[in-house]
Amino acid sequence: MTPQPAPGSLTVPLLFGWEVILVVLVVLVAVAVAFVAVGALRSGRTDRTEWQAWLQTRSSAHRPRTPDESDG
Repeated sequence: MTPQPAPGSLTVPLLFGWEVILVVLVVLVAVAVAFVAVGALRSGRTDRTEWQAWLQTRSSAHRPRTPDESDG
C-alpha cells in the first residue's frame, strides 16, 4: 500500500497535460522563424543583384567621354 500524500502537496506535475501543447507550439514557432529567415535570404539575393545591375547601368551612363568619341 502506498502512503497518502501530505495535505497540500502536489501529487500531479505542474505542467501535466500541457507538455505536448508546449512542445507543439515551440516547434511551430521554430518552423515559422526558419521559414521567414529563408524567405528573407532568398528575396535579399534577387534584390541585391537587381540593385547591382541598376548601379552598373547608372555608372556606365555617367562615364566620361573619350576624345575618340564624336558627337554625331
